[in-house]
Amino acid sequence: MNIFTKVYGLAQQTRYVQNDVTGAGVVATPGRSGEGQAGGGACPTKGTCEVTLFEQRNFTGRRLDLSADCQKLSDKNFPERCNSVQVESGAWVGYEHENFRGRQYLWDMSERGEYNCYDKWCAQTEHVASVRSVKQDTSPARAHLFERPGFSGKKTELQDDIPNLMSRYSLNRVASIRILGGAWVVYQEPNYRGPHYILEKRDYSNVSDWGSQSSTIGSMRRVRFIN
Repeated sequence: MNIFTKVYGLAQQTRYVQNDVTGAGVVATPGRSGEGQAGGGACPTKGTCEVTLFEQRNFTGRRLDLSADCQKLSDKNFPERCNSVQVESGAWVGYEHENFRGRQYLWDMSERGEYNCYDKWCAQTEHVASVRSVKQDTSPARAHLFERPGFSGKKTELQDDIPNLMSRYSLNRVASIRILGGAWVVYQEPNYRGPHYILEKRDYSNVSDWGSQSSTIGSMRRVRFIN
């Protein structure tokens, strides 16, 4: 299995990797790593996996390679502890709890797909229990924001990233959203900080539809599927 360590965008070949799950050393041989494989080292060659979770910071410790949604990381023999992430393709959401529940953490290509510690994805804890991919929509990015539930009240249209909704539109509360194109991430604080929620192409008639308990929105940007 040829394994390449990707460190800040550079690929470095390694011939030996320590399997931290079994405790046995594994000699690299040709082939691709399987989905959901946990072990030591880093992500294999680009194209063989789409997202890799690492137990420790700076892409070290046990890893989990995923190419499909995973409702329970524990089912993959991987601890619910994630301190760094590398995205090979697409965009992904990590959840605090199993079955895609709890706080959401977006991993896309906005940081070259490299997150060397959990504060890079606005988390306050290393705990991640489930992961899913974000549905990609190729139509032009477009979103309608409404100040009241049920798509009523003042309407604001977005087609680009907005780091501060209050300064741009005198808007900091949104109770319903229509995503008409692309995929978006809503942040409770300005400058893409704080708790955030990933919105795919559909209608969200109230804040609970996107997993929030608050209508406070400080910033909003498009999900990056490529650099």
